[in-house]
Amino acid sequence: MNKTWRNALAACAALAMLGGVAMARAADLAESDVRFLQAAAGAGMFEVEAAELAQKRAERAEVKAFAAKMLEQHRAVNAELKTLAASKKVTLPARPDEPDRSTLEQLQGKTGAAFDRLYVDKAAVDAHAMANRLFETAAKESEDPQIRDFAARTLPMLADHVSMSRSLKSEPPSKAEKILPAVKGEAPAVSPASREAPALVVPPK
Repeated sequence: MNKTWRNALAACAALAMLGGVAMARAADLAESDVRFLQAAAGAGMFEVEAAELAQKRAERAEVKAFAAKMLEQHRAVNAELKTLAASKKVTLPARPDEPDRSTLEQLQGKTGAAFDRLYVDKAAVDAHAMANRLFETAAKESEDPQIRDFAARTLPMLADHVSMSRSLKSEPPSKAEKILPAVKGEAPAVSPASREAPALVVPPK
């Protein structure tokens, strides 16, 4: 066997050993932790892409402000997650999973109020509720201390996003809460807070 061939075999053996070490490190991670990292990465990418669309297509100022915050905070979390996954030898997805990709396609076809409704429903409310459950489970059950810490530290941010998203979807007052016009022949309706309201309907101080 000549010297060149021996060197080639030695190089292949060294690469195989390195690959085996990397595989062993990845194998040390529980399958549930691998799935968490991959699911969290997909969810984070979806939030960023949806927020980028909202910056261009949303109508309501509060929706655009919410999207701006999502861009800033989810980009930071995504970067930390990418570093954590690399240290664990976990390959992350290159794009969001379904049905998030379908939602992005729908968002790309809408503008104005129609965009706002879909974005708030799917990217703000539904997606953050699911992400909150995902991170909450990892924070309690992950077998890896670094992953558990990452999930626990991210949870307060996600809880804040859930609260903000629900406020975006708040409904206007129902008809029962509105003061109806007086029927002909009757005294006009008054607010209980009005100075003209009878004593019985004025709220106690």
